[in-house]
Amino acid sequence: MCLFLISCSQNNKDKEKVTSDYFGDELNIMHIEANNPDFIDYIDNVSKKLNIKINIIPCPEDANNRQAEISNKLYSGSTDIDLISVNDEMVSEFKSRGYLEPLDDIMTKDVLQSYPKDYVESVSMYNKNVFSVPYMMDIMMFWVNEKYAILSNVRDIKNLDDFSSFLNHDYGTGLYAYGGAWEETYIYNDLSQFINMFGGDYYNWSNDNTRNAVVFLHDMLKYNHTSKAQMIDRYEQMEQKFIDGKYGSIFMYSGAINTFYNSGKYGEDGIHVVKLPNIKNLSTNIATWQYVLNKASKNKSAAKRFLQYISSKDGCVEYSNVMKQVPARIDVILDKNININVPDIDTIRGYVENCSLKARPLTSESMTDISEMGKIFQKYLLDEMALDEFCNRAQKIVDRNHSK
Repeated sequence: MCLFLISCSQNNKDKEKVTSDYFGDELNIMHIEANNPDFIDYIDNVSKKLNIKINIIPCPEDANNRQAEISNKLYSGSTDIDLISVNDEMVSEFKSRGYLEPLDDIMTKDVLQSYPKDYVESVSMYNKNVFSVPYMMDIMMFWVNEKYAILSNVRDIKNLDDFSSFLNHDYGTGLYAYGGAWEETYIYNDLSQFINMFGGDYYNWSNDNTRNAVVFLHDMLKYNHTSKAQMIDRYEQMEQKFIDGKYGSIFMYSGAINTFYNSGKYGEDGIHVVKLPNIKNLSTNIATWQYVLNKASKNKSAAKRFLQYISSKDGCVEYSNVMKQVPARIDVILDKNININVPDIDTIRGYVENCSLKARPLTSESMTDISEMGKIFQKYLLDEMALDEFCNRAQKIVDRNHSK
C-alpha cells in the first residue's frame, strides 16, 4: 500500500519545503479523499496549523472492499493507521466491537449540541459513549430537470398529487420521469427515503405507511415512470444519466451538488435542487462522513488534537470551504453570517430549517443487511415476489440485528 505524505506534493515547491520543517507529532489518516488535490491542500494547511506531520493513506473506492479492508486492520490491532474516515454503515458495525477509542472528551455536551441529536445518538454513539466525529453532512434532496417540469406543466412539486402528475406525463422514448440508483446495495437509500416521506417506519413492515411507500416505488417501475435498467446503477451511473437528461427527477445526497454544478447543466433552467415534496411529512435522510480513532493507535494525543480542531466551528468552516461540501455542524450550516462555499447553500439551509433530518436505519451488520434487503426489494419490484412476502422477509432482516 502506498503512503502519501501530504506535506510533499510533487508539483508545488512551497509544499516541498514543508518536508524539512519540524513537526511535533505525526499522524496517519486513512481517508476516502486521499487522492483529491483539494483535500491534500486542506490537510497540508491543517498540518502546519496544528504542528502535526499528517500522512494520508488511500482506501478502496468500492464500498464493500473498503469496509473489508478497514475492518481487517481494526480487527488485527494494526497500529499503522490512527484515524479513519468512515460512513454511517462502517461506524454502525465497528462501534460495538471494541475496535474504536471513545471520543467523549472531544464530543462534549456543548459540541454534541451542534450536530443533529437523533443522528449522533443512533449513529455515533454506543452504550452512551461517542465513537465518531462527523465532518461532512450529506442531505438527501430532491432534484428536478426543469425541461421536464415545463413539459409536464408541473413547475412546483409540492405534494403527492403534484409528484404523481409529474410522473404520469409521457416524456418520450428512453426518457423517464424519475431515476434512482437501484443496484442492490444502493436501492436502500431510495427505499428508506420514500418510507420517511410517506410517514412509515423502516423497522415496522406491517405499518400501512411503510407498505404504501413500497407500493409507490413498485408502481413507478410498473407504469414505466422509471427504468428497469437502473437495477444495476450506483450513484455514479445515475448522476451521469441525470446530467445527460435521461431523468426528470431524482433523490440524491447533497454531496453530488459539485458534480452537477461542474457539469455545466446546473441552474434554474437545467438540473437543480428544489424543495422536498410534502407527501405526508417533511422528512429526509441524512448521512455523514466521520472520523473514528483506532483503539490500537500509538498517536492518540495527536489524533485528538486533530479531532478537536475539525470539530470546532473554525475547523468545520475551513473543511467546508476548501472541499465545497456541506459541513456536519448544524450551527455552521444555518449561520448566514458565515460564508459557506457550497452551491445553492440557501436551498440546502431550507432543508435543514424545515425538514426532519433522519439518520438512515442501520443495523450492527449494516452491509450484509443492506445487500439482503436490496436483493429482495429488487425481486418485489420485478414482480418476482409478492408484497406480503417481501414485507415479511424485510421484517426478519431488520429484527435480526436491530437493537430497539
